[in-house]
Amino acid sequence: MRLKYNILWIENEVDWVESIEDQIQDHLEGLGFEYKRTLIGKEEKNVNYDSYDIILMDLNLANQPNGADLISKIRELGAFTDVVFYSADGIEKLRSIGKEKGLEGVFYSDRTPDTVFVKRVTDVINSTIKKVQDLANLRGLVMAEVSELDGKMIELIKKFYVQNETDELKKTFHDHITKKLEERIKSVLDGCGKKEKVCHHIWQNTPIIEIISQMESAQMAKAINYIVPKELYTPTRANFFEDYRAEIVEIRNQLAHCVSKEKDGKEILITRKGDKTFTDEDIKEIRKNILKYSEIFSNLLQ
Repeated sequence: MRLKYNILWIENEVDWVESIEDQIQDHLEGLGFEYKRTLIGKEEKNVNYDSYDIILMDLNLANQPNGADLISKIRELGAFTDVVFYSADGIEKLRSIGKEKGLEGVFYSDRTPDTVFVKRVTDVINSTIKKVQDLANLRGLVMAEVSELDGKMIELIKKFYVQNETDELKKTFHDHITKKLEERIKSVLDGCGKKEKVCHHIWQNTPIIEIISQMESAQMAKAINYIVPKELYTPTRANFFEDYRAEIVEIRNQLAHCVSKEKDGKEILITRKGDKTFTDEDIKEIRKNILKYSEIFSNLLQ
């Protein structure tokens, strides 16, 4: 599971779906996930049912097979994605059909009232998310998503530099980016004057496009700080760089050195130094921040 939560909704009444899906979308965004929905009204070929995080299935479809038969076909294909199986005919009828068909991995719900259906769907969504929230999955999710943010920053810096390239920009932008790189390398080579001069020479004469791909996340964010317009981003701290470092870079670094422990019957993540504990709310906030910056970078690239 990535930060895009993919729902396959098999339902004939498009208007009904559109009238209630905002509630499901709000729930997912509140958990730090992006809502993605694919709507179909019947069985369709070439649908990869296993690629979805959840399937919402109506019993009474306009075309055969009905919902129960389609769930059976999905299981025969080897896809065991959780299904919310619903109908206006009520849960008891659905349970009877499910038992008769031997359906597995199915949660039953009334279609009406809408509040009952939405509550059932959001409860199942919460369950699917918890299944992948162990330490290894969480760490892998954050690392993968932050790597994608790095890729967007590289693309953004290159695009900005090429589109706005002038003699003045060449000097100021290049000097700004290379300054910290030089300081970091020289600190390691302190006392070795010959090598220090060589490193200084290489950075000063390397094209900015080649340097960008070698930058660390924090260095990229410092460069982006000069690109983000005020009307697009209002910083919580001093500037964009300070926000990104605190909300993404530092959190990513802390998660990379966490251990899993149990406290009061719940799994928590604690840094090896013990100076930071990650709770469910912290994890939710991390996901929201990743989505926030992903949207900022996408808007800037456009």
